[in-house]
Amino acid sequence: MKRLRLGAILHFIIAIGHLGCLFALDEAFDAYGIKDVMYNMVFGHVWMLYAITVVLVLAFTLAGFYALSASGNIRRLPLTRMAIIVIVVLYSLRSLAGGWVCVTDFSLLQFFSSVIPAFIAWCYYPGLIKTMPGAARAAKLVWMAES
Repeated sequence: MKRLRLGAILHFIIAIGHLGCLFALDEAFDAYGIKDVMYNMVFGHVWMLYAITVVLVLAFTLAGFYALSASGNIRRLPLTRMAIIVIVVLYSLRSLAGGWVCVTDFSLLQFFSSVIPAFIAWCYYPGLIKTMPGAARAAKLVWMAES
């Protein structure tokens, strides 16, 4: 499944980008306009911002491995089906929320931060069909009913 592999590659790139942000967290938060929110969220404990970023790096890496697992490139990981469902739902919600923010306050950064999650959800969608028994048949029936 080429789209799943593309989703995995994107996740690994995002993880590397977050690793790079560890060296310039303030600048990254300024670019997104969330510096005050982030500092308030951790109650002034700056070390927690670094810990959260490391956890995000691990989460993005794990999501990439789940894509490789669903595509059959590596051995099947536990709960692959559930992980793919969660990834598609979270990225779809992130895309919708970002799209809504773009409608109210457009910026190119926000636009791309909304389009990329939608693209990643699209990349992971074949994993839903492949890992969900009967999903391909159900999708075909829905398509036939719409025709």
